[in-house]
Parts: sequence; C-alpha cells; structure tokens
Amino acid sequence: MEFDLVGYEMGALDPDEHAQVERALETDKQLRQQLALIRTALSPLESCRYCEPTAGLVECTLDYVFEQVDSHKVQPAGIQSLSSLNSAEYVSGASSRWRMADFLVLSVILLCLGMLVSPALYNSRFVAGKLACQDNLHHLYRGMHNYLLTNDGVYPTAPLTNVSISGIQAPMLKEYTSVEEERFFCPTAPETLAWRPQGIPTVQTVVDATPEALDSLLHMGGTYGYNIGHQDQGRLMPVRHQGRPYYALVADRPTGDSVSRRSMNHDGIGQNVLFEDGHVAFLRETKEKTLGDLYFVSDRGLVEPGMHSNDAVIMESGVKLFTED
Repeated sequence: MEFDLVGYEMGALDPDEHAQVERALETDKQLRQQLALIRTALSPLESCRYCEPTAGLVECTLDYVFEQVDSHKVQPAGIQSLSSLNSAEYVSGASSRWRMADFLVLSVILLCLGMLVSPALYNSRFVAGKLACQDNLHHLYRGMHNYLLTNDGVYPTAPLTNVSISGIQAPMLKEYTSVEEERFFCPTAPETLAWRPQGIPTVQTVVDATPEALDSLLHMGGTYGYNIGHQDQGRLMPVRHQGRPYYALVADRPTGDSVSRRSMNHDGIGQNVLFEDGHVAFLRETKEKTLGDLYFVSDRGLVEPGMHSNDAVIMESGVKLFTED
C-alpha cells in the first residue's frame, strides 16, 4: 500500500490518513527509513518554516520550472521522417502522445513544486493569523485601559457572586467599553467557528446564571484567556494597573490541566500574550524568561488565581474560582 509520507511530514493529511500512516510506521521498518530520508531532504528548509515567504515566490517558482521543462525538452524519435507533415497533422499526431517517462518527469516536477509552494502558503496563513490575533489583543487592551480609568485603576475581574467563574472579562469589556464582539475570537482558534455565532453574553446573563446554566456559557470569554487576579486569604483581588512589561493580562486560550498546558489557537506552536504595558508578543513557551513565571498556572502549578500580586495566571472561560459564604 502506498502512503503519502511527504503529506504526513508536512501535516497535510486528514486525521484518518495521518493515523493510518502512524500505524504503518510502527510495524514497517522500510517505511520508517523512507520517512527518515524525506526528513533529511526537507531539513534544509526547517530554518524557514515560520518565516514570511518572499513576495512572488510562487510565480518565480513556476517560471523556473517551466523554463527547465522547455530547456530539457527531448525531441521524439523519428521526428525527421515526419517533417513532411504539416503543422496541424504533427500537433494532432505523434507529439500529442505522452510517454511513461514524460509522466514520471511531470510527477517529480509537481512534487517538487508542491514541496516549495505548500510551506510558503502555510507560512502566509500562519503569519496572517498571528497578526490578526495580535490586532485583537491590542483592541482588548484599549478596552481594558478605558475600563481601569473609570474603575479606580483596576482591570475587569469576576464579581464575587454565589459562584465566581473566569471569562467574565469579555462580557464586561463588550458592555462597558464597547469592544467589538469579533475581537474576542482568534481567527486561528479551532473553536471560533462554533463559538462565534453564539456571541458574547451580557454581564447580567452570567451573574444571574445558575451553576448548571454556567456550563452553557463556557464560550463567554471567546477564544482568549484572561488574568483573573490573585488570591489573598480566601478572597479574589483584582489586577491593579502597574504597567509591568512582564505581567500577562490576556493570551490565546490555554487548554489542559498540567503544568505544561498551552494554547491550541496557533496549531499548538505558540501563543500571543498581551502584557500590562500594552505590548503583545508571540511566545513559543508558556514561561516568563526573566522571572520564571508560568503564565497558565499559579506558582504552585495549579489552574487558579495567582498566589500573589506578581503571579500572573491566564485562565480560560469556565473555571470556577471562589464561593462566597
């Protein structure tokens, strides 16, 4: 059975085909050797995997391929004996028949072309999605900054009702600062297509929701996660603006419960993070380099509000926080 190992290595297969190749690789030593050769051949391109492709790369590649085809074109045998035929007869005759070698050459050219063009197209989509996401976060920051100007210098946080839950920052920003609803959805997030039509609920809808109804509001923060504040003697303390360049406020929505959890918004490659001084950075890791602070868990490795005022924790919507007595 033939397997598309190039497509497998480039992540271009559908889930069923991908799983089928992985099962075959477990038992077929020769297939693993073929995959190793493909990886070796593609390794020189690895440094350019996430680079913005040069403008006009596709057009230049096509021009080069067709130039090579024309310059290496082989005249079919016996063409001189057919020289007496007029051009119409010649075109409709021997020259229109493709040999097996012609198909082989064309197949190799198309494969090489696909290997060149596919990464370029993927990189273009990847960069465009990353920049659109960063633009969303800049809009969210402006909304958060406007909010703190009229709320004693603190960012939006979850109110202590009978049940407090993360993600209510999005309804608050939409309602109190008029941030457009589309800004709460990363264009690369897997959940965007399903959650975008449901929209962002109102603050009152969230506050009045019963514990059972909260399960249907897990999308209320969109596809981003928010810093919910820190805990102090069993109370939730909101984030007070200090302009810290290392303190995370919002990021691509994290997933999972382990210390190594990260966002899947950008194919799991990394996440955009909005910091308190207003700058946005795309990070491959989930840890602040200078202070060693993990952005998606507390200092003790749990999905919970921070342990102190400098322990930034980004939490996805739907995580229950404190219950007021």
